[in-house]
Amino acid sequence: MHIEQSCRAADWFLPEGSREPGHVRPRHWRSWLLCAPPYDRHPTPRMAFLAYENNDIMGFVAAMHDSIFAGYRADIAGLYVLPRYRRRGIGGMLLVRMARWLQEDGINRVTADCYLQDSTRGFFDRMGGVIIASVSDETDPAAKITYGFANLRELAARA
Repeated sequence: MHIEQSCRAADWFLPEGSREPGHVRPRHWRSWLLCAPPYDRHPTPRMAFLAYENNDIMGFVAAMHDSIFAGYRADIAGLYVLPRYRRRGIGGMLLVRMARWLQEDGINRVTADCYLQDSTRGFFDRMGGVIIASVSDETDPAAKITYGFANLRELAARA
């Protein structure tokens, strides 16, 4: 959900051709998933799931077996649903599917970052996330908070 705002806030470090969410190139995600350069510094299992209908991609979720927070062994690297498909349960379905994949690998806790000023951050609250880290400067448009999901079994059990 935070990819759209990430692209705007992180404009200075994203490659020229991938600054807008609609222009994120599949080759960039392919490299990330395969731990290929430039993402090969810390190879770890990674997975992405797409929500689609016919030939329309409605959204995606991507995660990796890694987190900088103690006790959490995975991180949601990206979760995005196109605006026209929001409020249909697609983001929740993607997050539940990712929770099931992580559970299959023996992971019970995951983190997800979100911009403090992101209008979609209530999604993580509704899905059971708890804020485990935040910044003190609430005026910074790039200020992030981190949600923790400490019980993936519960999340994975959602229908």
